[in-house]
Amino acid sequence: MNTPKPTGTSQILALLSTHHTLRPAEIHRITGFTRQHIHARLKALLLSGEIIKKGRAPLTYYCLKKNNRKSSETILELTQKQQRALDQDFVLLQKEGHLITGQRAVCDYAQEINADPQVIAENFLAARDAQRQEPGNMDSGAADQIELLEQKEQVDEGVIERYNFADYDSVEGFGETALAKKVRAAKASDNAVMQLEIFRESEKQIHEYIMDYGIDAVAFVPGTTAAGKALMKRWKDALDLPLPHVNLVRALAQTGMPQKTISLSVDQAIAAAETLAVGDHRHFNHVLIIDDEVLSGTTVIQAATAIREAEVAERVSAYSLIFQN
Repeated sequence: MNTPKPTGTSQILALLSTHHTLRPAEIHRITGFTRQHIHARLKALLLSGEIIKKGRAPLTYYCLKKNNRKSSETILELTQKQQRALDQDFVLLQKEGHLITGQRAVCDYAQEINADPQVIAENFLAARDAQRQEPGNMDSGAADQIELLEQKEQVDEGVIERYNFADYDSVEGFGETALAKKVRAAKASDNAVMQLEIFRESEKQIHEYIMDYGIDAVAFVPGTTAAGKALMKRWKDALDLPLPHVNLVRALAQTGMPQKTISLSVDQAIAAAETLAVGDHRHFNHVLIIDDEVLSGTTVIQAATAIREAEVAERVSAYSLIFQN
């Protein structure tokens, strides 16, 4: 005769079967059991060998025992290099504006979609590794990332000499990258602190770019919305580059629609050409265009074309924080 399990034990086991990993606080939220009752049941299940514990307080997770897995102070079975990659690249943005990164973010995301966090972590890291090895990516050994830009339909070869970006805007199967989430959240909320943190992360890369490739002037692409304009002005002030600034201006568009919200790429190109102009008559050798994100590539190409046609520069390169792959 089978001995019935104590009250709540079967429900906790069922929840762990569905959610893969859970913290005691989450079991309390789902079941309404008291914390004392939950901890008693979890302790009994640990002693019986039906579940294992991962991590340590205050981030302790419980999951069903499978194969040869054992309790450990480490939440996920990862190398130090993989842990660093997750800390940098896997981010969740909470409704309060707080950022959760690394293993905790993976576990919270896995619980949301009822998946095994170990599998989520491994799949994410594999997707990022594959992304970094794409032809034209700096991590694959290419000189720069102009090849990736020129793959876009609206981008003509030879208009921009060099192009680099800080990160992609998304990871296949996982949505926006950590940097894309930060940039878009910082812009939408006009969060000056978050924006400055992002600018500091890109500062070294931009300064090296200027030194290595003989940049003698920069041009910041003006935003099409109030939030976009504020972000670009703050970025320009934060960098405080000791170089002349080519004046790119936005003409008043009749539609009043931000260029990035226009559906067809051909219409985006027309809108960019009609609204973006160069308000400068000086002449430079090599101008670096700086933008927060490159999606279709139409805006950065129109900026480069306008600079060249106005004979403001002989050579034009570009840099953006995020790039739509």
